[in-house]
Amino acid sequence: MSKIRVLLVDDEEDYVRAMAERMDMRDLQSQVALSGEEALEALENDPPGVIVLDLRMPGMQGMEVLERVRREHPHIQVIILTGHGGEKEEAEARRLGAFEYIQKPADTGHLVRTIQGAWRRSLQVARELLKESREEFDRSMTAAALAEGGMQAEAAAMMDRRMVREEEPSAAGVLKVLLVDDEEDWVRTMAERMEMRDVGSGVALNGQEALAILEGDVPDVMVLDLKMPGIGGLEVLERVRKDYPEVQVIILTGHGSDAEEVEARRLGAFAYLTKPVDINHLMEKVREAGSARDGGD
Repeated sequence: MSKIRVLLVDDEEDYVRAMAERMDMRDLQSQVALSGEEALEALENDPPGVIVLDLRMPGMQGMEVLERVRREHPHIQVIILTGHGGEKEEAEARRLGAFEYIQKPADTGHLVRTIQGAWRRSLQVARELLKESREEFDRSMTAAALAEGGMQAEAAAMMDRRMVREEEPSAAGVLKVLLVDDEEDWVRTMAERMEMRDVGSGVALNGQEALAILEGDVPDVMVLDLKMPGIGGLEVLERVRKDYPEVQVIILTGHGSDAEEVEARRLGAFAYLTKPVDINHLMEKVREAGSARDGGD
């Protein structure tokens, strides 16, 4: 199995080279760039699958590098690793398509796991782009052959059908998750992070809103906070398991206790997690819950 190739971009040379050594010790193949300009040059010569990118650097800043990479190399996944960013920078990085946003100092194990997740996403996107390219080539060649044979109407109809399919989003096979939490900034950010991982995400800011959504659009998995104004999480859990037994519920709370965990599991929670949660761990549980739903467990 080939090693994951990572480009580490940071102007702190001692730090980034030490990080490269740690990455190499964990069977990653790392390359170092000390500026944004150097990073873009490296992409033209030998593009990696994952970039770990600092935000504050002399010359070209990390946000500009991120934007260029996502536009010119859409399969390459970018992890922001910075010691100077805040909530505003994180929101902007995610808007531009960053796979993850991590603050320094970063735990090496956590960073490696994030890189591995980004690499899997990079391979998936590359396969999708290749498939789209092949399908587009086949459609174009077929349309050209039809037109050459005097079948212009059929060729035009074929291209029109292609445009309709491209304009209509397909939800087939997409795991649907409803995130229920009264911390609006947090829950909307989490929804965006899940969308980046090809999971369809909806948001409810309280228990009443969640139950109302279920009446018209039942998700595969619900990620549910416990402490919210109005209907508490345990009551929502109980009603969901009674009225929508196919929906798997993951409790994610920052205020829970051992007694509440026992009660949540008694009521049928698929898993019980506490904040702060690692996004990769949460996604693992969400996908496990989705598989359990498909299997009828």
